[in-house]
Amino acid sequence: MDAARDVVLPLRPLTVGELLDASIGLLRRCSWPLLALGLVCAVALQAVMDLDGSAPALVSADAPWGFWTWLAWRMGVEGALIAILAAPASAAMTSILLAEPAAEETAARRVSPIRHVLTPGARWPAVVLAALLVGALDTFAALACGVTWPFVYACTGLVVPVLVADRAPASRFPLRPLALVFKGACRPAGIRLLGYLGWLAVRLAVGFAGLAVISWLGDGTPLYWLLVQVPWVAVDTVALPALACLDACVHLENRMRTEGLDLALSRGYGRHAVEAV
Repeated sequence: MDAARDVVLPLRPLTVGELLDASIGLLRRCSWPLLALGLVCAVALQAVMDLDGSAPALVSADAPWGFWTWLAWRMGVEGALIAILAAPASAAMTSILLAEPAAEETAARRVSPIRHVLTPGARWPAVVLAALLVGALDTFAALACGVTWPFVYACTGLVVPVLVADRAPASRFPLRPLALVFKGACRPAGIRLLGYLGWLAVRLAVGFAGLAVISWLGDGTPLYWLLVQVPWVAVDTVALPALACLDACVHLENRMRTEGLDLALSRGYGRHAVEAV
């Protein structure tokens, strides 16, 4: 068994802690392309949600529902961006499971990290459409009834990994992602929600700590509005691809539990086993 593959995602069912470690291991293994994409997504998120610095003004007596609307919209945009990042993360994780070079150059074959992570099985048109669907569902769930958002967010995490890793045909989408969630006794959904809450705590801590430091330095500088975006962009650059990596790892580990993917790979069935749906 390939040593590098063992480090990232062992071919066996994993505990929750091991899955969280595997997602960080995947991010470290493919740090350059995933963090670069994460930076683009973090800047886009901050630009869309706080374009003129007026987001805090939505919380006022004149607009009691303004903050809720802004929060629901942000959840939808975040969900769409995480789904988009899950495409290269799933492509990279599949390559690692198959012992293919994913994010570094090897002596035998020089591979561009960004090209290799972005191209294998990404199926970008389908991924973008799926991400828009996920974002719309997250926004609607948060806006219509906030208590349904955790359920919707948790259950949509396997959508893009199924498209990219499994190469699911249109006839099996989106039924297969939901079927895998329930086949795994909703464990993938619970782990996805746990990962989001954990990274939410980190994002809030870093973001507000950065804001406190910048406010202490004073808000009279011409670039103050730009400076207050830096902590949020910095932490989201890591958090968004980390959550995407978690989706990729959870999907493949769930298939090991429910479909025997680990046994098929151990017996040498390779890509045929990964893409069998």
